[in-house]
Formats: sequence, C-alpha cells, structure tokens
Amino acid sequence: MRLFLRDWQVAYRLLPSGSVFTDKNTPFIAIPNTKRYTAADPFLFNYNGVKYLFAELFDKKENIGKIGCCVFENGRFSDWHLIIEEPYHLSYPNIFSFENNIFIVPEANESKTVYAYKAIEFPYKWQKCEPIVTGRKFVDTTFLNYNNRSLMFTYEIIPDDSKKLFVYAIDKKGRLSDYYDNYVSDDDSSSRPGGNFFEFNGKLIRVSQDCEKDYGSALVFSEICECSEKAYTENKILHLSPNDISINKKFISGIHTYNADSEMEVIDFHTVDFSVTTQMRRIKNKLRRVR
Repeated sequence: MRLFLRDWQVAYRLLPSGSVFTDKNTPFIAIPNTKRYTAADPFLFNYNGVKYLFAELFDKKENIGKIGCCVFENGRFSDWHLIIEEPYHLSYPNIFSFENNIFIVPEANESKTVYAYKAIEFPYKWQKCEPIVTGRKFVDTTFLNYNNRSLMFTYEIIPDDSKKLFVYAIDKKGRLSDYYDNYVSDDDSSSRPGGNFFEFNGKLIRVSQDCEKDYGSALVFSEICECSEKAYTENKILHLSPNDISINKKFISGIHTYNADSEMEVIDFHTVDFSVTTQMRRIKNKLRRVR
C-alpha cells in the first residue's frame, strides 16, 4: 500500500485535438474538485452548440466512483452535477451519439458487465440499457467506427491477474461478436485505453495508458496501421509523461486520460495528498469495502 494516496483532478486548455504533439508549453487549467468529490476520466461532448464535460466523480465519503458532468459557459466550467450512480464503482464515462441517441458506456467492472445508459433528458436523466457483455471484468471500453464497422476496444482484468486488450465488433442491435480470435495486446505500457480515438495530420490515433511501472504514470499515443479481421497493428508516436504538461504550477505525479475536440483538450492528473487525516479515512474506507 502506498504511504501517500493520490487525488485525481481534471484540467483543460483551449487548443484543438492533437496539440499535445506540438505544444508542451501552453498550460492546462485545473477544474476545482469539491470537498466531497474528485474528478477523473474526462470526456467532452458537444450538444446544440454547448460543450459538456463528463467525468468520474470519486465520492471520498463513500469511497466509490460515480458519473458527473459540467458545462462550459462564459469561458469557464460550471460546478459538477452528479448524474449516474450505482452501488458499485463507475468511471470512464465514454459518451457518444449513435442513430440519433446519446449514450454513456461507463467502466463498471465490479458488476462484471459492460452496458450503456441512454439519455432521456440530456444531460441529467439517463436510462440503463441491456448489457453488452456479462460475466467479464472489462474496463475503459472505447468505441471506434472504422471501415463501416462499429468496434469495441476493451481491456480485460483476468482472474489470473493478467490484463489484455481485446477488439470486438458490435452490430446495430448492440450485440457483440468476435472480431479477432485472440487479444490484440498484453503490453502493460500501452494496452489499456486512455481516451477516444481521434485524427491528427491524416493519422488515426489511439490513446492508451502506460501502466508498466505504475497505474496512471503516463499516456501513449499510437497511430493505427492496420485494423481488419486479419490483424491489428499500431505504432507508438508519442509518450506523454507528467513532466510534459503544465497545470497551474502544480506538481503533477501522473496522467491517464486524454480527450479533445476541435476547440479544447482535456486531461486528468493526480497529485500526492500528504494529509494524514485524509489517508487514514481512505484506508478505513478501503478496509470496510474489503470486508
């Protein structure tokens, strides 16, 4: 167990997707956490000309992740609003539109399912849909429309403690089918998804986490070279470490999610919390959950 646990937070800057490749100097602006919640896993979504930010809100009182959102207006983000919660941990709120509906697929591996929530009254009211996958601990599921196929990239935590990246095809009814006969990667330095796919200079980029030495130690950006029923290959083109970004003159000890649109980049980061009281409370909460 680490002596000092970490507080995650979300930050943004007004630069278009892919700017991390060329601009290491423009600082990100941290969005304040609340006394009860810390934020991580940021995803942007534009709706009717308004920019929304969705994220995991970690409830420090209950020691569990929930899903929240805020709105960018008048040059700043509003306060966080809690929108989805379950009796188990939720994170990584991958949000997207599909056939005129808006869905969020959160990471919910404690329930051993992958499922979506459908927006009933965007952005605050959501309806839980039937599971896409059951009986497996998939995390950080990320979707890609590629060559007229809907693909699901997902990272499985396997009972033998190995971790592997899989790719599946999804039909229009949300049914899962095998796309590859086996996993496509078990490289701890780049397998686990870390944000949505995006295009930069004509290249399709996959974002992933470098977890080789530690969870949330860095981000990896890879160009997809081949993505077909025959093979999946990618080429790493950028390793983004905490030293490569600046956020309000804070000491950054880790990053693990990046998303962007044509106007804004968002990232999460953690700092080390040295408060003894906070650490004792978190350890107590963790022990209670183990029991």
